[in-house]
Amino acid sequence: MKIALKLAYLGEDYFGFQRQPDRVTVESEVRRALSQIGVIHGDFCYAGRTDRGVSALGQVIDFWIDEDKEKLARPRCVNGRLPRDIWTWAWAVAPIGFSARWNAMWREYRYFLWHPGLDLEAMRSSAQLLLGEHDFKNFSSSKVDTVRTVQKLEIQEMNGLWVFDVRADGFLWNMVRKIVGSLERVGAGEQSMDWFSDLLRPELNHGAPTAPAEGLILMDVGYEELAWNVDRYSLERAASALASTVQRKKAKAEVAREMQRAMESGFQGLLL
Repeated sequence: MKIALKLAYLGEDYFGFQRQPDRVTVESEVRRALSQIGVIHGDFCYAGRTDRGVSALGQVIDFWIDEDKEKLARPRCVNGRLPRDIWTWAWAVAPIGFSARWNAMWREYRYFLWHPGLDLEAMRSSAQLLLGEHDFKNFSSSKVDTVRTVQKLEIQEMNGLWVFDVRADGFLWNMVRKIVGSLERVGAGEQSMDWFSDLLRPELNHGAPTAPAEGLILMDVGYEELAWNVDRYSLERAASALASTVQRKKAKAEVAREMQRAMESGFQGLLL
């Protein structure tokens, strides 16, 4: 039988998702865990290849398993063999012929950008140009088969933190990061909407700026064939681990902000 699992992971300590020689990747850690449990037969398929530093909430994999070992492939069993920054939290029985990659109807990414003072309306107006089917050659590091359909591109702002939600039938290499990098240039007043519009003209062969990988997360992948079973226990354990991570990283960020404030003020009044 075939089983599908939903994976979440923090990508900062991995060389991307896809297995690489002599590199620790998310795929290599998941493969090791499934092999230790003794449930995997050969390779597994995955919904999307995330780059180094990119995280995921709703990555999907599928693989063959002997029916008598089905319960061993459920989240709480698999999580016991995974590192503390990778979790599986839902499972489904997949139909014969299912592929996590090829049966995906859409994928959705979210990007977090810290840049106070950007022009929201300018970015939203530019973002509207990307909706629908276009050739995204200039928004990608790929140069062949570059036509995609963007179904949603929403932008919100929360006290200087910008949130970009992008859904499409498929994504090219660095596509989301280049979309965000280009919208940031428009929002900062460094480029015009005409410049942004020209990025949709592949014959001009323009390059788009690429936002850092650390702000990107694969949020979800849509399928028609799967009925997901959510493991609440695994969710609670993952949430607890993430709470500790958030606490550490917020403190680390505040140290950097304190140093920034000190440098900008010339240390006046801070060392008294």
